[in-house]
Amino acid sequence: MQQQVKYQSEIRVVPFGSGTIRIENLTPILPPKERERRRREVEQRLFDVFIGTSRLNLTVHAATLDHGLRPESGAEVLEAEVLCRRLGIRFHTAEKNAAAHAAANRLGLEEAGRMLRLDFLEQVRTATGSGWIAAGHQLNDLAEDCLMRMTRGAGWPALAGMAGLAEFMGAGTYSLLRPLLLTPRAAIETFLKDLGESWLEDPMNADDAYFRNRVRRRILPLFLRENPAFLETVAERWRMAHDDAAFFADALAAIPVAKQDGGLFLSREALADLPPSLRLRKYRESIASLGHGQATAEHLAALDAAWRRNEGGKTIQFSGGKAACIRNGGILFLARAGFP
Repeated sequence: MQQQVKYQSEIRVVPFGSGTIRIENLTPILPPKERERRRREVEQRLFDVFIGTSRLNLTVHAATLDHGLRPESGAEVLEAEVLCRRLGIRFHTAEKNAAAHAAANRLGLEEAGRMLRLDFLEQVRTATGSGWIAAGHQLNDLAEDCLMRMTRGAGWPALAGMAGLAEFMGAGTYSLLRPLLLTPRAAIETFLKDLGESWLEDPMNADDAYFRNRVRRRILPLFLRENPAFLETVAERWRMAHDDAAFFADALAAIPVAKQDGGLFLSREALADLPPSLRLRKYRESIASLGHGQATAEHLAALDAAWRRNEGGKTIQFSGGKAACIRNGGILFLARAGFP
């Protein structure tokens, strides 16, 4: 039977702004030889997973954006910086007002935060000459994303959740990796406990006013109760969707699209012989290429219906200030700056 490890709490008071903050670290209580063995083992594992510079010729930077939504967020950023200093990793940070950005751009708070975060990470990537942005999404996040997409009416293969490797185009271009996407959260927490590292829980994650939090706290536990292997099921569906996504990507690339009036134009000839599944996917792809903001299934269906009825002049609005206009038998997709 594995012996249960006890932890010692260490409180440090460090300067912050005009005052001080308290930072807590949890350290496992172990015999000296066992402590040294574990330290070497977990440091090597951490090195292999995240750094590996000697073998992969990589330089790792860490970056976090303070969204300005909570008074304690500045202290949390400082704690991340302290950790990076200890590990010898260069740390980058900035502060943005996510609430103001959401109001100014007609976005939800979560979407505005994601938009600012990606912009900041891309700025750091460019400034440091890095090749990729590596995000910390894990398997539980993927399961939540699947359930959210199901609720919003996503089709296949998007229903299987976020990509492990993605390039976002539009207002910015982001090359994003998610190396932990198929790793359960519990495994990551165990890893950190073995390492003797604590972690922070965002108190906003307990606020059920946000859709993702309701999925995490209420809906996902119901699926896990009915199927304890639900996370493994999510991972397997994700692998299947990856193969199907490659097929659709090739099919979409073969559909001609023209630049017109500051936007993207799909002609009637390009759309006429397409099955509905490909038309809707091409609409979604065209909208996504214009910048931030997601296209819902309801709006895509309304656009397709307007095109099939040839409702010239009809405009369908999408989030992020984007629109699609029926014109000359085809569809013109415009970002806000291109509106007539």
